[in-house]
Amino acid sequence: MRILRACGLLALATTACGDTANISDFDYGGGQPGQKLAEGGEIRHENVRILGMPIQTWLMVYQYTAATTVATAPFADATLPEQNGNGKFGNCVDERTGSPTWPFHPITGATYLTLPKVEVTGPGITGTLQVPLTAAAGNRVGNSTFRSYGTTYGGGTPGTPPAGFNGTLTAATSQPDSDYTIDIGKVGADATKGTKMTYHMPAAYTAPLGIGGADVVKIAAGKDLEYTWTAPANDKGTDGKTHSTKTYFNFTFFADPANAANPPQFICFPDRDGHQLIPKAVIDALPAAGLIVNADLSHYMESREASQGEQRRFDLVTIFCNISMYSKQ
Repeated sequence: MRILRACGLLALATTACGDTANISDFDYGGGQPGQKLAEGGEIRHENVRILGMPIQTWLMVYQYTAATTVATAPFADATLPEQNGNGKFGNCVDERTGSPTWPFHPITGATYLTLPKVEVTGPGITGTLQVPLTAAAGNRVGNSTFRSYGTTYGGGTPGTPPAGFNGTLTAATSQPDSDYTIDIGKVGADATKGTKMTYHMPAAYTAPLGIGGADVVKIAAGKDLEYTWTAPANDKGTDGKTHSTKTYFNFTFFADPANAANPPQFICFPDRDGHQLIPKAVIDALPAAGLIVNADLSHYMESREASQGEQRRFDLVTIFCNISMYSKQ
């Protein structure tokens, strides 16, 4: 089902702060080992409510090396909306013309790597979870993103149950507000710290508008869409400016699965935690029906050796994800 290719990394866009008014004060990725390195891989570990199905866990891993001339796509974040959010689309990024941002922009010129091991430990996992090399080439489209990859570990097409490795996982293996560890057998810039990397699954919350449930979300045509929700506590450090493994970023994402050329439509960011205003211009530009996603995402940038002697960024990405169909009325 094409409509199921929509949460996970299709929904993995990230804003730079829960309050866009303070965006200039928030150091996105500040002090993180991989902050200034070229993109080179990630783990994506997700707790997902999709179209009213039982809660699912999706997990995939990849690493690659590439020529230094290979461009990587920027994050779709709260710094990108036109006129700093004062344009006609407000705090929304227009993804319709080629999807220039991560995670929709394809990786080109990359050589995907086989890894010494891919092991995950944490709550809900008995012992160590061995994440296998993905067997089917057609099953390398992320956890549901439209961005395809080369050699991957884990993953699988969403469904009931999901295909591939994801079909072997349960909701227990992505417990909200919990720490997990991944080991790909590679060292970072500081080899004395070993090969393990720790990341954090965002806390649970009830998504607005019933997103993630079985019912189609009805959106009024021709007017702004405004809604609120109770946002979980967000860790931005004692100074309110620190980006840690426990800092999460909320977004609402729209996609058009019927558009084979470019499904992503808009990514919208709240003006403050728990409040979203999507301008009428965005609603007017959306197709009559499609997918709506609301999620909290954490993103920490580690450093890991790719080719010998070359350190590249390794993204630790987790998401508490909710996805439904929408219909404009």
